[in-house]
Amino acid sequence: MTSRKPIIGITPGIDYGENKLYINNGYMEAIRLAGGLPVLLPLTDDVEFLKNTIARFDGILLSGGSDVDAKYWGEPNYTYGGEISPLRDEMEIFTAKEAIASDKPILGICRGCQVMNIALGGTIYQDIYEEQKGKLLYKHSQNAPKWYPTHEIYIEKDTKVFKAHKEEIIRVNSFHHQAIKDVAPGFIVSSRCGDGIIESIEHTSCKFAVGVQWHPEVMWEKDATHLKLFIKFVSSCQ
Repeated sequence: MTSRKPIIGITPGIDYGENKLYINNGYMEAIRLAGGLPVLLPLTDDVEFLKNTIARFDGILLSGGSDVDAKYWGEPNYTYGGEISPLRDEMEIFTAKEAIASDKPILGICRGCQVMNIALGGTIYQDIYEEQKGKLLYKHSQNAPKWYPTHEIYIEKDTKVFKAHKEEIIRVNSFHHQAIKDVAPGFIVSSRCGDGIIESIEHTSCKFAVGVQWHPEVMWEKDATHLKLFIKFVSSCQ
């Protein structure tokens, strides 16, 4: 008898001009290959609907995308911020809080990692280059194919990211201008890159609540090692 596949809800992006939802297929295929059943979530700020929807899933994946409105960590939106998505902000911050409070496995990728941190009271840099002037930073918006790893990250032992990869150093891709600044209560830093920018966080009291700054969903086809985090996530949803 075939065992039931965990159902994973994935948050979409939205094109407000076209009124269309979208998702990179790499997320869907990574979850499928990791043994899960990927489902694209509706985008709504209806809290009761969201509570009911989240309860029906075995795990949640917060996908990458645009910037988050700085009001969520008590700052104005500065000129160096990018496009924001109000509906996604409302939905994903609520979803992150709900999943973590109920110990439902959750994986955040890039924007999703930042959303998880903001949802629990942390902050992010609106632009790492503007807000860390004078510091020699890596190039975090790479001019290379998205699947190509451009820098190393250093992973803390005894973390979920380490247990997924079983390596202290891996190479990852990088295309972001925002990053975690103050880590939210309950989270720890599980990896950084060589310039000190936080590359992953995880919640210490949850079964699986991990956020990563890189984009494994566009790397796994070229390098299967980047399926390992998805496999670890899906297995936690069993």
